[in-house]
Amino acid sequence: MKQFANFKYVTDVADAGTKMAKSNRYFIRDDTGMELPINIVVMLVVGMVALAALLAIIPESKKNLVVEVDSVDGNSGVTGGIANGVPTDVDIGLTLYDRDNNPVEGASVIISGGGGQGSAKTDASGQATVTVSDVFIRLNQDSIDLKLIAKANGFYDYTDESAILIT
Repeated sequence: MKQFANFKYVTDVADAGTKMAKSNRYFIRDDTGMELPINIVVMLVVGMVALAALLAIIPESKKNLVVEVDSVDGNSGVTGGIANGVPTDVDIGLTLYDRDNNPVEGASVIISGGGGQGSAKTDASGQATVTVSDVFIRLNQDSIDLKLIAKANGFYDYTDESAILIT
C-alpha cells in the first residue's frame, strides 16, 4: 500500500457517525485535493475568453459583385461604335449591385483597352459613368474589347476581359 505524506485516516465522520471506505479517506484531510479541478476550471474560462476574442476579430466573408453595363456612348447595351483610325472618348454607364440586388456605393471601376483607360467611383445608387479616353480601333480591325475591373471593400474583385465591345 502507498503512503502519502499528508495522509491521515479518518475514523469518525462527524455528520453520519459511520466509517468511510479507505480509498476515499485521504481526500478529507488533503488540502490540495481541490486545487487541480479549480486550476482546470480557471484555464477553461481563460481559454474560452481568448477564443471569443479571436472569433470577434475575424472579418466577415467577402461577397460577389454584380456589374451591369447600362450604356455605351448613350446607347443601351454593351456595344458601342466609333470610327476606325480615329482616337475617340467613350462614355460607359454602369451599375454595381451586391448579391441581394442592393447598390454598392464607393466601388472603384476601371475600364481599359484600345489604347485608352478610364476610372470612376460609384455613387449612393451604385451608378458610375466612366470616360475611356482615346479609344482607338486600327484600320485593319473590326472591333476591340474593353476590360472592366470593379473593386469594393468587402467584395471579391470583379474582372471581365471582354465586358464591352467597340465596333
